[in-house]
Amino acid sequence: MDRGNKGILILRYIAYLLALFVVVLLLVPNIDMDVSYSQVIYDRDGNLLGAHVAEDEQWRFPPSDLDVDIISQALLTYEDKNFHRHHGLDFKAVGRALRDNVSAGSIKSGASTITMQLARLSCGLTKRTYRQKILEILMAIKHEFRFSKHEILNQYLAHAPYGGNVVGIEAACWRYFGKSPQLLTTAEACMLAVLPNAPSLIHLGKNREALKAKRDFLLAQLLEEGHITPETYELSLMESLPLKPVALPALASHLLVYAHKDGVTHTTLDGDIQKTCLNTAKYFGNIYSQEDIQNMAILVLDTYSGEVLAYVGNSPVTREEHHVDNIHAKRSYGSLLKPVLYALSLDAGQLYPQQLLKDTPANYNGYRPENYSRAYDGAVPASLALSKSLNVPFVHMLKAYGIERFISKLSAMEINSINQDANYYGLSLILGGGEASLWEMTGMYASMGRTLSHFESNSSQYLNKEFSSPCITINADKEVTQKQNPQHLSAGAIYHTFKAMNEVIRPNADMQWQRFNSSAPIAWKTGTSFGHKDAWAIGVSPRYTIGIWVGNSDGEGKHNLVGVKKAAPLLFDVYNNLQSHKTFNVPYDDLHERAVCSQSGHLAGPHCEVVDTLYMPASKYHKLCPYHLTLHTNQDGQRVHSDCLLPSEMVHNSWFVLPPDMAMYYKLQNPSYKAIPAYAETCGTSLDAELMSFIYPHSFTSIYLPVNGEQQREKTIFQLAHQKPDAKVHWHLDGQYLGVTEELHSFPIDAAVGPHIVKVVDGEGNSKTQSFEIVGESRP
Repeated sequence: MDRGNKGILILRYIAYLLALFVVVLLLVPNIDMDVSYSQVIYDRDGNLLGAHVAEDEQWRFPPSDLDVDIISQALLTYEDKNFHRHHGLDFKAVGRALRDNVSAGSIKSGASTITMQLARLSCGLTKRTYRQKILEILMAIKHEFRFSKHEILNQYLAHAPYGGNVVGIEAACWRYFGKSPQLLTTAEACMLAVLPNAPSLIHLGKNREALKAKRDFLLAQLLEEGHITPETYELSLMESLPLKPVALPALASHLLVYAHKDGVTHTTLDGDIQKTCLNTAKYFGNIYSQEDIQNMAILVLDTYSGEVLAYVGNSPVTREEHHVDNIHAKRSYGSLLKPVLYALSLDAGQLYPQQLLKDTPANYNGYRPENYSRAYDGAVPASLALSKSLNVPFVHMLKAYGIERFISKLSAMEINSINQDANYYGLSLILGGGEASLWEMTGMYASMGRTLSHFESNSSQYLNKEFSSPCITINADKEVTQKQNPQHLSAGAIYHTFKAMNEVIRPNADMQWQRFNSSAPIAWKTGTSFGHKDAWAIGVSPRYTIGIWVGNSDGEGKHNLVGVKKAAPLLFDVYNNLQSHKTFNVPYDDLHERAVCSQSGHLAGPHCEVVDTLYMPASKYHKLCPYHLTLHTNQDGQRVHSDCLLPSEMVHNSWFVLPPDMAMYYKLQNPSYKAIPAYAETCGTSLDAELMSFIYPHSFTSIYLPVNGEQQREKTIFQLAHQKPDAKVHWHLDGQYLGVTEELHSFPIDAAVGPHIVKVVDGEGNSKTQSFEIVGESRP
């Protein structure tokens, strides 16, 4: 056979061998680790916050891109020195193993490479036979073609056994040393390197001397090969072995459960802030548990990004109902929506910050809202109504704004729990008549702060999506677009709202109004649900938004469970520890100069004598001050008109006049309020100012009067306000005279089921009528 034919024959044999090799590799199974992993969460800096065992009860962390030189160097020195030079099979090691095994007459050495060990772990191969060894070799060679050396090493480190139910280098680092792989010492890395190779030693409670000897032997090898210095070697020999496994961190147990649903591993949490909030929860949890208030929740967001910085779902002190994650539980929110309605009303042109709002007893078809103090101001500036969290003015405000319209705005602001129609909630919606979660509420307040901050710092432009839910995953590629006009709330409206919230006033135990003592520049609001079941506090600054809920997860109410008493202290404890007390800047580009009546707070009308300048959001607000009139008097200060006195002899006065029902309560708080002067005897009366108004009932009111145990219908008390404090008022029902009242005009009415008309007449002949209806069962 000539050389040419011999060469062709050799090439053919090589091709046959390669083909056979390819076929074998195709038939050989892949190394795929079909195992379950622990749920693990880390903070934004990669620090472990908590973990839960995998489905098979193993501590097995998900594979990660681990690149720690001392760990890989120790492992490869001990297990596979030629790892970077072979392709899954180390022929030198195989030859040495065959020689040793033949001499011993049994398998004493396996010559397994890291890749071969990975193959054994994937298949669960435990028998030391030549057949199994051949399968490991073939699987290892195939695996080397599929992955890089770096990937293979990380796969092995993630699945190697480290004793008991500890699998993988990261779980081992935390279980044995309470630290991440990046913080291991040389001695610690060497101890972990010898553990997977010594099944009899992978328990810290036995064979400790043998384990230490293997570790020290590896340290000597590293020194001999120049991987560590003599100083490191001597110091490493002095390190003792850990006595027993340590508990894994449990800094965010409720977030661990929440993250598991979404497959989250690396979170936005700030480890230091999370620990601060845990300490706050522990401190107040110990105190509140003595009052049988067992649960709470703390949520801290980065205002500008909406990222979650701290997540404490419940009190770490009490065990009862501790599993409940109160951050996502839907509960009555009390007064937390008042600032939102306030801002929306500012934007709609229905409100000015100092505009006087009606604060008198109200009745809307049987719904009778009351202020927390059970007192009324008659007329109160809007900003003060917000800072004092008065209920009645905000019920009137919601009525004017529209319930359905308000619900639609809340949905756009990511408050998705309020999803019924207007009839379902009614006007109680503004006082906690619906339910929402701390997650939603805190996210909404953060979005308001983000809108204001972004407008001020980004050339007076708005975000394309201002309102968004909080996020717990870091997204460096998050797209931020800008637009010229706001979608939901303007920066100016938010600024005025936060300004009022900076002056929050709340009642103390004696129901007297007082300011909450805090110098922290934060816009904050509290809320208390009906029945004292939920206490809330939410605060917003340019840097942080903090949400607090305190109560009992089972819904049990407590008399002392009030937002300002139980939730606000947690809010300020957390905020004061954050040490970032910046304030929101004024968004001048979104504010326009307006002339405002100093006394009423309305847009100044022609009769307002004292006018202030206020910077307000652009709107079509056009309602002029309705409370200033021009009154004509004689030289004695008595009212006159042109039928009884020449205009040239009149004195023309600008007079601040409130409706009678508002004036009745307003003058109790404001002694300087002047009532309208009486007419001169020669002039009679005039109808240019309302003298009387019904406080209750309102027009077309339906009244339900229950029947008592003696089968008699209860009476209802009608109330009337009169501008003149000494006026006598005569009452009539359906044309029949009932009686007379003086000073305080309250009269009990006993009427049958059906429509009625009540009429009142004062001593000067002025009259007023009101229609109403009694509903309910007829008397037997």
